[in-house]
Order: sequence, then C-alpha cells, then structure tokens
Amino acid sequence: MNTIKSVVAAALLASTATSAIAASSVDLAVTGSIVPMSCTPTLSRGDVVFSKISSSDLKTGAHTMIAQEHLQTLNINCQAATLFGIRGVDNRAGTHGNSMFVTPYGLGLTPSGEKTGAHYLEVYPTRSTVDGKPAFVTVGTEDGSSWIPSSSGERGIRNFGPLLGFNDTLGVTTGPIPIKDAALGLKHYLVINDAATLTLNEEVLLDGSASIEVVYL
Repeated sequence: MNTIKSVVAAALLASTATSAIAASSVDLAVTGSIVPMSCTPTLSRGDVVFSKISSSDLKTGAHTMIAQEHLQTLNINCQAATLFGIRGVDNRAGTHGNSMFVTPYGLGLTPSGEKTGAHYLEVYPTRSTVDGKPAFVTVGTEDGSSWIPSSSGERGIRNFGPLLGFNDTLGVTTGPIPIKDAALGLKHYLVINDAATLTLNEEVLLDGSASIEVVYL
C-alpha cells in the first residue's frame, strides 16, 4: 500500500516538475526586412536661431507665442522611389511645459530648473512637392497600418509615435506613395511659458534640440 502511494506521489511530482519546466520559457520570433534603397534627409538652413526675446514682452498668466517664425525646406532624396514616413524625436523631452499646439518640443530649462517653453516643427504642404508634384500630407499610426485622408493643411511633425506621410493626391486614405525626391516646407516657431512661472532675473538660453527620422514602410 505504501509502495503504491510512493509511486503515485512520484508520478505527481514528475508531472508537476514537467509543467514547471514547460512554463518557464517562451518562444519569440523576430521579423523585419532590410530595404535595398535608402533616403537621405537634409535641411536647407540647418539649425534655427531666434533673436533675443525681451522678458517684458512675455505674458503673465498665459503662454506667449513669439512673433518670429523661421522657414526652411526638408529635402528627402532617395536612391529610388521609396515608401516612407517621417517622425520627430524630442531631444529635450519633458521640458516644454505647454501644449498650445500639437506636438510641442522642449526648449530646455532655465538656470533655476523651470521649463522654458516649446518650439514647434510643422510641414506646410502648400510649400511642398513630391517628385515635382504638389504634396498632400497624411497622418498615420506608428506602424503605418492606417492613415487619415491626405490634405493640404499644415501638420506638426509628431514626436509621440504617429507618422507623417506624403501623397500627390488630395483626400486619399491609402497612405503615402513611393517617393524619390521630396521637398517639404517647414515652419519653426516658439511658445514661451507663463512668465510668472519663470525666473527671469538673468539671461535664459533657449536649448531646443530635435531629430527628424525617415521611417521606411
């Protein structure tokens, strides 16, 4: 009788051990692809320098949109027609302190550690072309699986996942088309945070930094 119990107990232990071993691992597949062509983004002006802003021109109790604007062109040149989107990376993430418009990028901190404000990067389709044709911009999910209708309205370059894509046709929801050469009109502008939240008894340097990435689809 004791022998039978021992055999049953051993079998149960063996079964439990097998289940524990099976449950302690999991398979993972890694997929993707290497594309045969590449695209090179360049900026017509490069870094953007705003002139000095007087603290007396800043609002108390509200954000201040600075009247200065800078325009330039983002050129994306590919070896062959390529399907791509673009997105931004905020290299000063967490320092903007406002979201007056879509997709703020941080301007760094004051010497006292306060969030200075935000700069914005927008694409203007009316100043853009794709392979020599008028450009229309669409916004897609991070993986490019769905897109809103392409339009001629300006769009901020997203830095939180969604992509901007480009098409030569208005109102389509199929996303971007393969493009060899894109010339995208950019506008840069600033919004400074409420002056009441900033220590302005010394010069405050604006320290924005962003990257624009080409994402192959």
